[in-house]
Amino acid sequence: MSERSARLRTVVDTNLFFSGTIFKRGYPFALLEAWRAHAFDVLLSDEQYEELLDVFSRPRILARYPLTPEVIGDLFAGLAAAHRVEPSPELPLELRDPEDDPILAAALGGRVDYLITGDKDLHAVAGDPRLGDLKIVSAAEFLAILDASAQPTAQKDVDDQAKDTEDEAADSGA
Repeated sequence: MSERSARLRTVVDTNLFFSGTIFKRGYPFALLEAWRAHAFDVLLSDEQYEELLDVFSRPRILARYPLTPEVIGDLFAGLAAAHRVEPSPELPLELRDPEDDPILAAALGGRVDYLITGDKDLHAVAGDPRLGDLKIVSAAEFLAILDASAQPTAQKDVDDQAKDTEDEAADSGA
């Protein structure tokens, strides 16, 4: 299995892209940093990409927050390279807020592992069997999942280095 196919597939809600870009701290920022480091794959629909373009080009947003052309350019370079998904045409359940339908439809259509969101209405349906294997988690929860999945690899690297050191010591007669 290639490194690319082994990474977790996610849809990240628009609010997290916004918060992680505006505020250079907290879980949304750490989530975007992990994405930039290729720790997981982001999939998005054309509709979400257009929504992000709209949000980050609003004059009141640009006037209120310290967004340089470089910051916005870096974000959209990553988004432009993200895998595109065709949203599911039908949802298996009804959400309290119909404005959340497109993000859930993208997650289901893309058959992702995780929908990462801070939205309470989406978290209210987490674990519903009608969503199949889709897990709806917060940025903090997903970062913990990434950290837990990285630990066995890190421990294996430590174990391998220790074994190499032992082998070298045995070969040298020490």
